[in-house]
Amino acid sequence: MKRSTFLKTTSLAAAPLLLNGLSVYANTSTGNSLFDKLAQTAYGCGRVLVIVQMNGGNDGLNTIIPRDQYTNLANARPTIKLPEAAILPLTGNANTGMHPAMNELRGLYDDGKMVIVQGVSYPNPSYSHFRATDIWFSGSASNENLDTGWLGRTLDTNYPNFPADYPNVQMPDPVAVQIGSTSPFSLQGPSINMGYNVSDPNALLQVINETTGPAPNNDYGRELTFLRLMKDQSNAYRNSLQAAYNAQATLSPNYPASGNSLADQLKIVARLIGGGLKTPVYIVNHPNTHDTHNDQVIAGNTASGYHANILSILSKAIAAFQDDIGRMGKAELVTGMTYSEFGRRIIENASKGTDHGVAAPVMFFGAGLSAGVLGVSANIPATATVNSQVSMQYDFRQLYSTVMQDWLCLTQAEAQNVLGSNFTKLPIFNPAILPIEAITLTGQYYDGRSVLHFVVENNNNYSKFVVEYSTDGQNYTAVRTINQTSQKPIDNYDYTHEINITKVFYRINGTLNSGATKYSDVLQLRAASGQQLISVYPNPVRNNRINVKFLERATDEVDITIYDVLGAKLYYNRFRGNTSLISFSTTQSFTSGTHYILEARFAGVVAREQIIFE
Repeated sequence: MKRSTFLKTTSLAAAPLLLNGLSVYANTSTGNSLFDKLAQTAYGCGRVLVIVQMNGGNDGLNTIIPRDQYTNLANARPTIKLPEAAILPLTGNANTGMHPAMNELRGLYDDGKMVIVQGVSYPNPSYSHFRATDIWFSGSASNENLDTGWLGRTLDTNYPNFPADYPNVQMPDPVAVQIGSTSPFSLQGPSINMGYNVSDPNALLQVINETTGPAPNNDYGRELTFLRLMKDQSNAYRNSLQAAYNAQATLSPNYPASGNSLADQLKIVARLIGGGLKTPVYIVNHPNTHDTHNDQVIAGNTASGYHANILSILSKAIAAFQDDIGRMGKAELVTGMTYSEFGRRIIENASKGTDHGVAAPVMFFGAGLSAGVLGVSANIPATATVNSQVSMQYDFRQLYSTVMQDWLCLTQAEAQNVLGSNFTKLPIFNPAILPIEAITLTGQYYDGRSVLHFVVENNNNYSKFVVEYSTDGQNYTAVRTINQTSQKPIDNYDYTHEINITKVFYRINGTLNSGATKYSDVLQLRAASGQQLISVYPNPVRNNRINVKFLERATDEVDITIYDVLGAKLYYNRFRGNTSLISFSTTQSFTSGTHYILEARFAGVVAREQIIFE
């Protein structure tokens, strides 16, 4: 999309897409500078992060209950306390329980698919919804104020030549998809508001089905219908969203039939993930406020009421989503986390509610976690006062740093650059889980033929693979279908394509047993004099010193990754562009005589070279 075109259609692009009646913001940004940076760097990492926003300040003490502090908590909350017998116990943790409305999440915890981080906040916290949300979204200190939107800063710093160069071969899908809300300030850049900023709950399904909302049956209405359709069709990501959504049906029977829009949002996210969309970050929004100043419970039946209802919505939605992506074979590639801008005070107020407080628990869900509870129960005084608070145990930026490094493949230096300081990681993720790209494609061009090799992780989840090629990196043609018959967990495939051309692009289209599609990265080969986009020397590598030479000068930043033959990521770093040679040393241990794959991402393509170490 050219910049002139983008500027002319900004007001059109500002309208959300709609899937099943829910507005979906398919942006090159999440509206959150931290998650935008994560999304950009994580592209191709193969992992997905789902953020569940619980706006309003959730009452953590009524969500994750300190059973070992129950007597003091009951004294502080005589009217709204839960009956002790109603609290759901957690397997292996006698000190902590869950609200009885969260039975489905308790099941995830007991199955080893949940981590609870206690006491999350930051120094000198704000009790303002707007300011606290801004702090969480920007990752700033409480005394730091920003005068630009999250998306505006992201587009200004993270997306060179936006929007002229997007989408492209390397990034054909949205960097992030946000469903259910909009935040105009988050989209404000230094000079232009660049994104979807209308919260109409009617529009990605209309795009997918190429239909429009009702309009008057007259000349004006027919013109309006036509303009709406043209607006939706102008969306740069319509085709990829449409293809992914239609490629994967919902598989879980556990989604609530009605009355749970969070579940509806997560159902869309599951279909997009299952359908092969490469988007690494999704944000969904709980439909209800968590600002429970009054009537938080029903008097005399405190296990029910408003807070119980919104926790039930959360629990059923997340559990159904987790079941769905598990049935799609994606469970180990996806993790989710909840967030709310602050917690509530320890004592109840006079209106059967709670007022703004400090720290609250954050919940992670997924199959790639080191399940359990991090931290201890909140310290509840025997006689709590209005000034008694749930104290901070962990800075929320520790969670961000952990997600960046242990899930979304950033280095410590990159995480520190994003956050402006170094924050200690937490043991949230299972180090044995290494879900990277399921199909890794390599190849070389020799004398009129492309010799392709691809490695498939979770091979037995696939039914077939289609080798596709393109001369322009945009339009692909199938040249060979390879049926999957080995049933090995990891397998290797080869194909030789006879073709005489100066430059050619390849990708592998894998069909999962569920019917969903998974693509490999795009591989570009050059035919001129047998030269490739990159060459690595010396090869074998000596003393862990590696030189990567580029056939054409790499003007963009270059991401260098080294994988083993099973696809496990062993090394990653980002280097400055505008160079023809990158030289670096690694501190990792590589086995002598073993083959590895060095991958370089730059200028919208991926180049790979097989290397060995002396």
